[in-house]
Amino acid sequence: MNRAGKVLLYILLAVFGIFLISIVYMYTREDPELIRRRNSTMRVEVLNGCGESRLAIKVANRLRRQSFNVVRIDNAPRSDYEVTVVIERSSEDGENAGYFAKRIGCRNIGRDVDPALHLDVSLILGQDYATYFPGIEEEF
Repeated sequence: MNRAGKVLLYILLAVFGIFLISIVYMYTREDPELIRRRNSTMRVEVLNGCGESRLAIKVANRLRRQSFNVVRIDNAPRSDYEVTVVIERSSEDGENAGYFAKRIGCRNIGRDVDPALHLDVSLILGQDYATYFPGIEEEF
């Protein structure tokens, strides 16, 4: 194969690679409108489990800016949680907690389904809250 043929082959391979990358991107990107709609239908409870003053309110405000439907803000039954936990409240398969945990980057997921609470997930903020909500201390 001569030099011009090799150059043409490399150009075609590059174009094909770009085409494949664009196809993968198109099918894997998340639609912001779908995310906003899903977030807005999720009923979230935010509980301060580490004793940091006004933390649940600050986190709730940030979640609301992400379109989550925060329906309850309170202190957790105790204030010595070391890690932040997302708890499934409405679905036996844990779908809501999995989605919510993914959105905030949390891997600690529990399940305590109780339809009487009228919640989808509870977020208990532990001492590691800054990992999931960086800069939250500066918010009002």
